[in-house]
Amino acid sequence: MNRVLIGLLTAYAALFAVLEVLYLPVYIGTVAVPVGALGAALTNAVLVRAAGWFTTRTAVAALPLLGWLLVVLILSAGGPGGDVLVPGDDWRSLLLFALGVVPAGIVLGRHLGSAAQRRAVSGL
Repeated sequence: MNRVLIGLLTAYAALFAVLEVLYLPVYIGTVAVPVGALGAALTNAVLVRAAGWFTTRTAVAALPLLGWLLVVLILSAGGPGGDVLVPGDDWRSLLLFALGVVPAGIVLGRHLGSAAQRRAVSGL
């Protein structure tokens, strides 16, 4: 059952990655608002935290983040016509990567620390 839930969380991360990339070039009037990057900060941290509830292994808890990163990197590659969804020369792209990885990395670090503490207490 836990494998299925981790798989679903990873699939959700991939779906959110597509949505966050598509919402990256949002403008309100003439101001660029990186809605996709802000969404990535929230959703990745929540999905990694949820995966951590179902496993004690940090590598397994990182699967939603890895799935998100894989989808974003695939969408960053140029298409056959040269069109790119995540341009490399835009500050919003860097913000998407940073806000997508850093909060989830902090959650993973906390998970790693709590797993080490549980192992120390149990004597393993």
